[in-house]
Amino acid sequence: MPVGTEGVSINSDTANETLLSLSGVEVTINTISGPVHPLQGVDLDVFPGETVGLVGESGSGKSMTLRSILRLMPPGGAITGGAVKWLGNSVLNLDADELQSYRGSQVAMIYQNPVSALDPMLSVERQIVDAFKANRENSDGVAEEYARDVLRDLEFGNPDVILKRYPHQLSGGMAQRVNIALALACGPSLILADEPTTGLDMTTQIRVLDLLERQVSARNAALLFISHDLRAVSRVARNIGIMYAGQVVEFGPRERILTNPSHPYARALLECMNLRTGERPRSIPGLVPQMTEEYNLCAFRNRCSSRMAVCDEQPLPVHNLGERHRLLCHLGPGHD
Repeated sequence: MPVGTEGVSINSDTANETLLSLSGVEVTINTISGPVHPLQGVDLDVFPGETVGLVGESGSGKSMTLRSILRLMPPGGAITGGAVKWLGNSVLNLDADELQSYRGSQVAMIYQNPVSALDPMLSVERQIVDAFKANRENSDGVAEEYARDVLRDLEFGNPDVILKRYPHQLSGGMAQRVNIALALACGPSLILADEPTTGLDMTTQIRVLDLLERQVSARNAALLFISHDLRAVSRVARNIGIMYAGQVVEFGPRERILTNPSHPYARALLECMNLRTGERPRSIPGLVPQMTEEYNLCAFRNRCSSRMAVCDEQPLPVHNLGERHRLLCHLGPGHD
């Protein structure tokens, strides 16, 4: 079994089996001001060994989607609809012991703020060794050797020096590579990456993304990567989902999403990214809607240049366009 896939042995029988499946997932958070609905019917599949990206503006539900996968709800939050399944089994029905095993050894997370994600009181070595022993093998010698190896894989020139350091002694890029090492140490079949390059300079971002993609691939793991930056997502993901107002409004192969997306929001994001030299930065008029209400109709229609009468009258239809290309829009296939 390949290193990093202890939870799933990937062979010809399992390669086509859905690793993770979200179907109609809804999340409600009860606050003092009333309920908030950050997810309003998320549908998403991830297969063994594949890389998937989710992109959308802040407030579109990307991070909450990752929280729902791990059942890590904020105070007052709950998954109120839909299903989250891991290899066909309901994650929502896992008991405490099963959930603890699922988090880490099956699905691991790389967090957005690399320094705060690390324990300030423990050395890098202690944190990687503890993660390895908790999820794989309870041997100090093996764990310590793994810690050196994984840091070497992540291009630390002197792993023994880094292992003795504490989080405050690391740069942002170094801390994020240590976070990647922690996730890999758990031996997961799926890694969730929550905007892992936020706050890093462009050169460091590219390096971290390339290392992440290389190490995930080497371990035959799957990757679910989220970002507001379509460029970052397109660098690592083979399939891309476009999120808006708590839904995946379009999902498809990277080449299709980056060259000829079907959803007006996806097209608007692409236009914002594809600037020519000398052009002023573009933005999408309007704001992401507040999640204090549930949307039975298209939540993008007030910002959409292709708005039609039907958008104000009927719920959104789902169009399956082939090659895992899915569209949630009244425009339908073949629209230019």
